[in-house]
Amino acid sequence: MPVQPFPRRTQPLRGSRAQRVAHRKTFPTVGQCFEVEITRVADGWMIRVPEIGGIARASRRAQVEVVARECIAARTGIPIGYVAIFVAREIG
Repeated sequence: MPVQPFPRRTQPLRGSRAQRVAHRKTFPTVGQCFEVEITRVADGWMIRVPEIGGIARASRRAQVEVVARECIAARTGIPIGYVAIFVAREIG
């Protein structure tokens, strides 16, 4: 009984690179975690979001997360429930 040879690929399917690398997204996406910097000021807290160039104010430290998420949601269009923040730096 004759044996059939297996077909061999002579060239890769996609040019010379066999593996593609995903590039980091530089724009805000749903579910993205934003780093914020907060500073104590006379009448509360100043919140700075460097990724989007946003600034907001909160009267109490407990409100910082909510105010930052509202600011990010308003400027990017991402629903507030999908916005996460991380306080990268706290001054004061």
